[in-house]
Amino acid sequence: METKKWRRGHKIGRGSCATVSVATDSVSGEVFAVKSVPLSRAEIIKREESILASLNSPFVISYLGSDISKDHHADQLCYNLFMEYAPGGSLSDEVRKHDGCLKESFVRSRTFEILSGLEYLHGIGIVHCDIKGQNVLIGSDGRVRIADFGCAKSEFCEDAGSQIRGTPMYMAPEVARGEEQGTAADMWALGCTVLEMVTGCVPWSGFSDRFTVIRHIGYSSDVPAVPNWISDEAKDFLSKCLIRDPSKRWSAEQLINHPFVASSENSTSEKSVIESWVSPKSILDQGMWESMTLNLESEPLERIGMLAGVSTAEPAWSDEEDWITVRCKSEDAFVTDVPSTSGGGKEEEVNLAGGHMETEEFQFKPHGCGEFFDGSFNFEGNRNFRLPELNCGLMKRELGSGHLG
Repeated sequence: METKKWRRGHKIGRGSCATVSVATDSVSGEVFAVKSVPLSRAEIIKREESILASLNSPFVISYLGSDISKDHHADQLCYNLFMEYAPGGSLSDEVRKHDGCLKESFVRSRTFEILSGLEYLHGIGIVHCDIKGQNVLIGSDGRVRIADFGCAKSEFCEDAGSQIRGTPMYMAPEVARGEEQGTAADMWALGCTVLEMVTGCVPWSGFSDRFTVIRHIGYSSDVPAVPNWISDEAKDFLSKCLIRDPSKRWSAEQLINHPFVASSENSTSEKSVIESWVSPKSILDQGMWESMTLNLESEPLERIGMLAGVSTAEPAWSDEEDWITVRCKSEDAFVTDVPSTSGGGKEEEVNLAGGHMETEEFQFKPHGCGEFFDGSFNFEGNRNFRLPELNCGLMKRELGSGHLG
């Protein structure tokens, strides 16, 4: 998309160094999402951009271009990544709206659409690495869009296997152990996402901290619990996703023909959807326990401690994905002209929803900071967090023979 002049609207997400905003093309009026970082940190989203730019599927969020503009508020240059805007929110939003009681026919349809996107991605060697309800958005046509490629990798990249990526509760066993992260890991995460749709809860939600859940996923023989009220077809589908051995786990190509999704409910064929597809506009969303990237340079148990944020070494977290949702409620708009370095035009910064912004604020307070860390914290507040965010002095953990504490 050639962007000579565009207008930035209200922020809908922010991280440690990036923001996501609604934006409009000043000429066409086209609505899209823009993810912005300081130019000095542009590499954070350039890798994501390189993957997005290579994709073309009605079930994957669309890449619309990028530019550099001047942010007068922060007095710095920004690198902007343009993506399609998905007005329907995320799959997790749909689950919450229905109190976790989605009809199975609806779950079948959504699962088919996610599988269609995964079949496409895996067919061209892309592993998403962070499939979950929060990263599946709903486009203006009502269909899903797989989004947020910040953790994604190409199987053809030489260093693709050097990091653990994703969200702990959706991690496959082999990922939790730091062994591999191929397309099979996306299929495990798909099974977890289907469970999220049918139960209203994320898998392993009974665990109190990252360390415990990652160690359990990696080294126990368990799989996420499957409810007994779903159909036999749904149970069988999940049993093919949630196989601990990745070599035996079904692929997207196999699962898309499973009776659970290959039914009369999906009356529109994938081919006809692709042929009739006209790209809408979408935005990235963030999940319950944040996505992360971790270098693999230690033993499995130590890596789990690093993932949980309790290693004596400083963990290599990927901070750019640490999103906080921001919502805006107002009426009166304002506009600020901002010069852009792209095409000689300029960016106009505008609050599309108005002049007053209402922001959700989250506060938490760990108890016992600076004392011996026994594997759990009590928190005041509702923010979902990751342990490395807590700057609370010395935390100690003794690891030995699989015993915590």
